[in-house]
Amino acid sequence: MSLLHRFRKDTINGLVAGICSGIARGLNVDRKWVRIVALILLLVATVPTVIIYIIAAVILPPKSRWLD
Repeated sequence: MSLLHRFRKDTINGLVAGICSGIARGLNVDRKWVRIVALILLLVATVPTVIIYIIAAVILPPKSRWLD
């Protein structure tokens, strides 16, 4: 399975664009931990984190309703 198929936006459980929730689902970890890491990265390296988040929001496909 390719990396792009593993990670998808989870707009249903996401807070902003569903990126953290989708990454957590792809890595099989709790959303809370991915959001904490994202917040720390946002505080330490604001501009790169925002740029990567926006790119991920554009590139990652949404999670299909039929995929669990």
